[in-house]
Amino acid sequence: MEYAVSRREFLRMAVGVALSASAGLGRPAWAQKRPVLLDFYTLFHSGDAAAMEMIVRKFNAEHRDVQINLLQGQWAEYYAQLFAAVGAGNAPHIGICHTSRVMDVYRALTPLEESRAGNLLDLARIRASDYTRSVWDAGVYQGKRYLVPLDSHMWGLWYNKDLFRQAGLDPERPPETREEFERACEAIRSRTGRMAFHPCEDALPRKIRRAWEILLWGQGGELLTPDGRRAAFNDERGLRALDYLVTLSRRGWHQPGTDGFKLFAAGQVGMLLAGNWYLPTAKGSGVNFGFHYVPKFFDRPVTWGDSHNLVIPRQRPERTSNEVLVEAIRTVKWINENSHLWGIHGGHIPAYLPAQRSRELLESDSWRLALRKFSEMANRGWVRYPVIHPKAPQIHAAIEPAVQEAYNLRVSPREALARAEAEVNRVLAS
Repeated sequence: MEYAVSRREFLRMAVGVALSASAGLGRPAWAQKRPVLLDFYTLFHSGDAAAMEMIVRKFNAEHRDVQINLLQGQWAEYYAQLFAAVGAGNAPHIGICHTSRVMDVYRALTPLEESRAGNLLDLARIRASDYTRSVWDAGVYQGKRYLVPLDSHMWGLWYNKDLFRQAGLDPERPPETREEFERACEAIRSRTGRMAFHPCEDALPRKIRRAWEILLWGQGGELLTPDGRRAAFNDERGLRALDYLVTLSRRGWHQPGTDGFKLFAAGQVGMLLAGNWYLPTAKGSGVNFGFHYVPKFFDRPVTWGDSHNLVIPRQRPERTSNEVLVEAIRTVKWINENSHLWGIHGGHIPAYLPAQRSRELLESDSWRLALRKFSEMANRGWVRYPVIHPKAPQIHAAIEPAVQEAYNLRVSPREALARAEAEVNRVLAS
């Protein structure tokens, strides 16, 4: 059974109140008759959610003794809900964790090599050699493995080939440098009358921060000092990055307060920085689009990225038997064995190498249209993960309001960074 679970519904589930739409929740897994029902809680939405639903339908069609009950949560509330469910002793059997969140989420997760059922990786025959090395290595925290990689994901440049033609630009030569990018922006603005560029997907605060981070990292800047105790971004590099983000609007190439996802799908913007999860929407929009690397705005090419991982949240023995833990990790293995579908239909790069190299993926439109270049950015070392720190969520939350104010042209970049620096240092000192 598949449905989107609301925050209220999930929290009710977390304290053991059965949901009428979800048979079996709130009952100990060992008390259920076959088939075993595995609750799989995710934070996916839009094209991601549809792709994972497809994978779950395939699993359920192929298995009689085990079934997945897919619960699609809300991105912004997912981790709080997961902690609530684990604390109440009614955790889902399988979940999702970003690599960048392992430091503040690991307490809610099962150490996979030291579970009460034994070494779950060995039991499911999950081997490091089958996964992208860098993503696999990032799944260990304090000497214990909590994560099994599902994918790599990152931002890139989506562009409208028809608007490029109207602007007198070569639709097969998207910009790669700052100079080429600025010429393209001015040509699109002056010759088509459309918005030239949108830097941050749907312009949610975290997306604006990511756009600024790309510009900061491209100069060698960092959010924090090497010891992680102080903010490091309020310098000339941070200021130059935020000022350039603001300059896009001042030059008439971008309009704050707009949704880049919707504008691009409607053919109203020439270029968009967005993640690989936008591929299903771009393909379905009817726009004649192209995809390319993020332009080198400053000294080095760089893009924002992260990884989704499959996890086993901590389970209470009275609810979940050792046998069910083993079924859960075997299901994790199966999902990765079929993650070529995650690439083809969700737009992500599978971390499981046999899926990443599968003929179905490499011969798909998704690979041709975008995933090949996403993969090249990853292989060239251009992908930067968000700051990995025990207080990462609070650090990001401290930065985002100030950067958003500057992006919306309400305060100067210098004032915004000063506010953000003070707030981040307060968080780190607390």
